[in-house]
Amino acid sequence: MDAMQDLGERIRRVRGYTSQEAFARQLGISKGALGCYERGVNCPNVEVILNISRLCHVSLEWLMTGKGNMADTRAPEGPVAGSHAADGAAQQAGGETGELLRRHCAWLRQRLDAMEEERRDLSRENRLLWQRTADLGERLARLEQAGGEEEETAAQDGAASSRKM
Repeated sequence: MDAMQDLGERIRRVRGYTSQEAFARQLGISKGALGCYERGVNCPNVEVILNISRLCHVSLEWLMTGKGNMADTRAPEGPVAGSHAADGAAQQAGGETGELLRRHCAWLRQRLDAMEEERRDLSRENRLLWQRTADLGERLARLEQAGGEEEETAAQDGAASSRKM
């Protein structure tokens, strides 16, 4: 299981019996985005992670890594959504938040590098396929031209033999 799926399972766990729609509304995101986070399809941004931590009173370390205590006894009260609130909360949380954000950024960088490598591979494959398609098109044109010449010759031979009869 990869890190995004683990994170998604922890998000699902802290959501509990609250509907996706209600939880997403509390976080200021769409229900679809929350569903993608929970399934491990997408990774939430820092603001969403901080909002989940605050709203559910769970530690950032546990939410991001699954390690440590789940409960965050020092979670400050205050606004849950909005980038200014999240920025202020990140500054208040201090070093732990900074370390978790660095880890998150490093993980995102790794994912981005892997996706970029995959994009390059697909681009290379795409160029090869385009070249192969062009080569096959040229070959087909030559075969059609050769086939047309053979039909013409056969038609002329057939006309000549019918005159002999």
